[in-house]
Amino acid sequence: MSDAPPALDPNTLERLRRGVPLRMTARGELLFDEGPITHPRVRQALREGLDVSDGGEPIVRLGAQWCYLTIEDCPLRATAVRRDGDALRMRLDDGRELPLPPQSLLDEPGRGLRSQAPSRGSGRALAVRFTNQAQMDLAPWLEDAGDDRTALVLGDRRLVIPRST
Repeated sequence: MSDAPPALDPNTLERLRRGVPLRMTARGELLFDEGPITHPRVRQALREGLDVSDGGEPIVRLGAQWCYLTIEDCPLRATAVRRDGDALRMRLDDGRELPLPPQSLLDEPGRGLRSQAPSRGSGRALAVRFTNQAQMDLAPWLEDAGDDRTALVLGDRRLVIPRST
């Protein structure tokens, strides 16, 4: 007969989850205790586990366990954009290719475009930063909307992309 390990009290578990020194730089580099995480499968597992807690804070899930992580910008990056009929699709650095929801586009001066994608785990929205390549891929469908703003044009649909302040 084996005894199950004792359950941690909620305060201890919260302290342990917050104590993991996991961080993501603005460029998407994953760091543990200030050192880069270099193993490709570990990096991929961490990217696939990106999510948001019930309270809205960034977390990473590995199986049934999870911890908080510090993110300097957006948890995901769009690495490419392609047209698929009347819609656009974005390739993400977590390995997925998803529809690009035009209404989620936001122009952040000095940082570029961002969008949203659902997390793999909870389906909650995660921010997606467009890489230079993804922005160049999107360029054929962008035009000047005046007043230093940009519009996304797909067929007869024209959406002015809002700017953050």
